[in-house]
Amino acid sequence: MALYLLVDPHEPTRKILQRKLLAHQQAVMEAVSAEEALDLLEQYDIDVVITELRLPKMDGVELLKQVTLEYPVIRQVVLTDYVQIHTLLAAVNSGNISRLMTKPLRVDATILGILEKIGAEVVELKSRKTIISTAFNEVLLNSNRPYCLFFEDGTIIGQRELNLADKNAPSDEEKDGLRRLEFPTQFGTYILYQSVTKMIMKPV
Repeated sequence: MALYLLVDPHEPTRKILQRKLLAHQQAVMEAVSAEEALDLLEQYDIDVVITELRLPKMDGVELLKQVTLEYPVIRQVVLTDYVQIHTLLAAVNSGNISRLMTKPLRVDATILGILEKIGAEVVELKSRKTIISTAFNEVLLNSNRPYCLFFEDGTIIGQRELNLADKNAPSDEEKDGLRRLEFPTQFGTYILYQSVTKMIMKPV
């Protein structure tokens, strides 16, 4: 089961999609604006964002940019009746878009199958990301050096006897006896701070 976020000020569109997805045992959340969507993204583990481009205040293109920057694993679907070519191109170029659909949309078995497949792919990716994170931590624990491992969004993936406030600290690595390493993956970049001067003594 995947979690879909529907972003559209038009309530009937949201309710139709919500009803169809819930009937197929998917989880759904709703937002009427980009600002509300970003708040929900901070609080919940969203898998797929389905958004209209024409939104109040912040538009859908800007929302797609922020989602891509802050949540690179999340897939995006554009569902809109706005057909200005330059806006559609901007959306495609700025986001991690899996599908571009135009209104009015008949939500039939084919459309639902497409949306379910997109959601399932994200769930699988996140599962593999968890496996990679666990493997990183196992290797680092065996190194017997204090460390703090971040994901690129600032989330702490693991740590041992090293507490850092955020992924950009400390500014003076040599002074603090730390080294900073980055590990790019298909899910995003892991950022490691590890002590080069201290060792963790194993119990005898």
